[in-house]
Amino acid sequence: MKRVIPIVWSFTLLLLAQVEFSSPEPKYRWVQGDSPTKELLELVEAVEHDMTLTCIQRLDTTPLRLAIEAMEKVPIDSNKEDVERLAQKLFEEYAKLRNGGCSSPDRFFTEEEFYPVQGEKPRYPIANPIISNLERALEGYQRIAIMGGWPRIEVNDTAYLYPERAYPEIPAIKERLRIEGFYDGPIDENQTYDQELRQAVVEFQRRHGLKPDGIIGPATLKAMNMSPEEKIEKILINIERLRWFLQDDPYFVFVNIPGFFLEVYEGNRSTFHSKVIVGRKKRPTPMMRHEISYAVLNPYWRAPKTIIEEDILPLLQEGNFKELERKGIIAATDYRGRNQIPFEDVDWSLYTSAEELPFYFLQKPGPHNFLGYLKLIFPNRFDVYLHDTNHRTLFKYPYRALSSGCIRVERPIELYYLLKSKEKKLTYRDIFDIIWSKRTKRVPFKRKIPVYLAYLTAYADPDGKCYFFNDIYGYDRRMGKLVRNRVHQLVTEAQ
Repeated sequence: MKRVIPIVWSFTLLLLAQVEFSSPEPKYRWVQGDSPTKELLELVEAVEHDMTLTCIQRLDTTPLRLAIEAMEKVPIDSNKEDVERLAQKLFEEYAKLRNGGCSSPDRFFTEEEFYPVQGEKPRYPIANPIISNLERALEGYQRIAIMGGWPRIEVNDTAYLYPERAYPEIPAIKERLRIEGFYDGPIDENQTYDQELRQAVVEFQRRHGLKPDGIIGPATLKAMNMSPEEKIEKILINIERLRWFLQDDPYFVFVNIPGFFLEVYEGNRSTFHSKVIVGRKKRPTPMMRHEISYAVLNPYWRAPKTIIEEDILPLLQEGNFKELERKGIIAATDYRGRNQIPFEDVDWSLYTSAEELPFYFLQKPGPHNFLGYLKLIFPNRFDVYLHDTNHRTLFKYPYRALSSGCIRVERPIELYYLLKSKEKKLTYRDIFDIIWSKRTKRVPFKRKIPVYLAYLTAYADPDGKCYFFNDIYGYDRRMGKLVRNRVHQLVTEAQ
């Protein structure tokens, strides 16, 4: 068996140390004296053994290796120049694929699903921890796959296994969880589902987007029977999606749509975590990278066109004004709702679409406002943003694809405090003084904060723990063929 060659994720940081940032384009030292530099040898090794690129065949290191051999035999200037030229070309091609991926997002997604990144990507390899963590996880699952994976669990007598009872499948379940690192207790012929195994099952469920109740039911068994190869495929798909828009940001807000959570990353660590509610399948939250530019405290809720079209206009045409009034919805001719129009004064049958309506539809600030007390804005054509909510009970549910596209945040005040306190002294009392005043206040950020709305069905945290989530929008299925051959190569070539 061949050894598993580790991902050279540290190679990115190594090369960044060599950049001459004063020049318009990054410059690297590939030859020193009559020999290739350590960075050049690391580059060749990284390209030849990068497990994360599904199109690795596009990068051919043979011409560069031959040029290095020629230079070492005859160290003349022309041979050194050949090495420098070929090394820089390989490096730029490699950086382009690692930064932008092997395929184009418009091959799989519409612009309603994936918002194209504005501007050019960096010419040097980015070092974002979201990708670096997934690369480490990929290496671990490749190692498991070439060792033969884990046993498949077959349950014959019952669909549910409960703690403190005996089942013949228990030894196999212990072995299966041991291989993936969830269980480190004894593995023998004891068939009792004990508390040590229950703790392992709960952690397994938690990291697979399942209800962590310790009961091994059909959903948990299905997750346990996902093979290492299937997990490698899922990780590769997610790395490819990330590369389409992930940048080298030292500080950013990160929303994982199918994971239903938000995190703030500073450097390589997560400094804040919150549950979120995202768009339901018929109104998916789009993937994008944008920048938070301002916050609004005590916001008005202004209905976007999709909600006007699908929810508000039908009620108006039915004459069901009481339902809208119960929710605090008003119609106005101005953006701020100062010139309110009674619903009864308008013949709503004259309008067939939101585009034809000469009105804004708003909900005034207050405890019943759909946006709660705060929203964080990154202006985009979808009118999607982060906000508080008046439906806080929804955060108790494990499945939270329930909104009309915007992201509802469980801990919005804490998030705002964390972001805003980076640029000025701020207390929670300062924030609540504004909220209690009931005045709508727009507060800009001096420095815009990058925010990612990402679709990750595989996610690895800085501590090396890997999480897998349901493909709620069916995006993984669209991309399966892109990585399937690469998964086979990663397993068979290492055996």
